[in-house]
Amino acid sequence: MSKLKVYYGWSRIGNVRKKRALSVMFENEIQGCRSDRGQRCLRTIQDTVFERYQTNEEMADGKRQNRIFTEYSLFLDEKPISGSLEICLLINNEADKNHVTKAMRDRISDALRKAFLLANPGYKEPNNQLSLNFE
Repeated sequence: MSKLKVYYGWSRIGNVRKKRALSVMFENEIQGCRSDRGQRCLRTIQDTVFERYQTNEEMADGKRQNRIFTEYSLFLDEKPISGSLEICLLINNEADKNHVTKAMRDRISDALRKAFLLANPGYKEPNNQLSLNFE
């Protein structure tokens, strides 16, 4: 049996989506997700930056879904993130901690940071943030 994938990227802004968000898409079944139609759907939803394979525990959750993708989003301009790229990446890193190694989480954060800064060249980190330490 082939493993299912997880796609990390930034949501595409358009007629349906109005807010910037970090988008994490989980495959729930291979046939629909990896078909041309499934990949076209994924490209319209997000700009994919990083892909990894799901763990067995994540795959078990996906088998109970009735959609081909499950999406989780972290909206950049809403609380508790309030426009901070670093806090957004830290929250995503913390969410993956039970399933992904530290080295892989760092690679994911670096890829997402690089893609965001490339797409938003004038971005500056907000100064009025509280510090969050998930340790």
